Amino acid sequence: METKLPDTYDYLIAGQGLAGTVIAHILLERGKKIYIIDEPSLSSSSKVAAGLFNPVVFKRLVKSWMAEEQLRFAERFYPKMERLLNARFFYRKELVKLFAEEQEKILWEKKRETELGHYLSPIQTGDALESFVYSSEGYACVNGAGNVDVPLFLELSQNYFNSQNLILKERFDHSLLDVSDEAVRYKSLLAKRIVFCEGHLAASNPWFSWMPFNLAKGEVFTVKIPGYTIDKVINKGVFILPLGEGLFRVGSTFAWDKLDELPTEAGKADLMQRLEKVLKLPYEIVDHKAGIRPTVINRRPLIGVHPKHSRLCMFNGMGSKGVMIAPLFAEHFITHLEENIPLNPEVDIRRFYKS
Repeated sequence: METKLPDTYDYLIAGQGLAGTVIAHILLERGKKIYIIDEPSLSSSSKVAAGLFNPVVFKRLVKSWMAEEQLRFAERFYPKMERLLNARFFYRKELVKLFAEEQEKILWEKKRETELGHYLSPIQTGDALESFVYSSEGYACVNGAGNVDVPLFLELSQNYFNSQNLILKERFDHSLLDVSDEAVRYKSLLAKRIVFCEGHLAASNPWFSWMPFNLAKGEVFTVKIPGYTIDKVINKGVFILPLGEGLFRVGSTFAWDKLDELPTEAGKADLMQRLEKVLKLPYEIVDHKAGIRPTVINRRPLIGVHPKHSRLCMFNGMGSKGVMIAPLFAEHFITHLEENIPLNPEVDIRRFYKS
């Protein structure tokens, strides 16, 4: 009886959330042979994410880490994906900062005189926005912001991968992975490398148990707001993101206990309370979801090669600005793997390894 030889690939990818989807597309662009293992019914934070991108950190009013580089790459990557997948899911939108006190406005005007200034609009008061939200102290807008419809991007990408016979729809079983110095093997799949893009499930990956995940649960609403016509993202305690067709995403909460993906009454009450401090109009909740974020202690991605097993790779921990971070660093990581270009030490997983 003839023995069936294993299918051979350049890369296996475990997980098809945002991180796995982005790195899969970029590998395909480079002509690499890939195969994805993902169970679509498994929830992930990507599937409930608002997908916001924003070059400014409001808390300290400073530029986001590597904002220009990330935005430049994202603004090329997502439109290219829209053409490939024949749909729109990348949107540029002004992000509204509602001021709570005079000191915030003074700081804003001061920052407009710095390198951050090209992202910051003048302060505005007394216009149509006041009909919809509480803005007695005025507001200003961030340019260069927007959102990616992440669930749609993931769904269309999955359909594309499926049409190309590039995806195995099952939960990845770590116990079935054989690792050698020359290759990795999963069932009948043989590859040069495997990239783990498992989101919060990576916390139970036996090869990367030393990763410093600080998992956090987040809850979001989808709401209807009759009469609300503002096509900007509002940010004050919560975000209000226009989705089209009269729907809006509202979020989000943070919780570090009871890490499941079930919406809670406590989360609902918290979001409602914060939303009603901002929104003047009545609203209807049409959906309430929860997800677990694979957050990291120092808020930098987890990217790199296992210190002892060179065939095992991780691309994870993209965080709340994952739609900005993932495209640039997927390209960076692949260049590192294929061309031996040094990996940025701020993201290299080896920074956490203790032998």
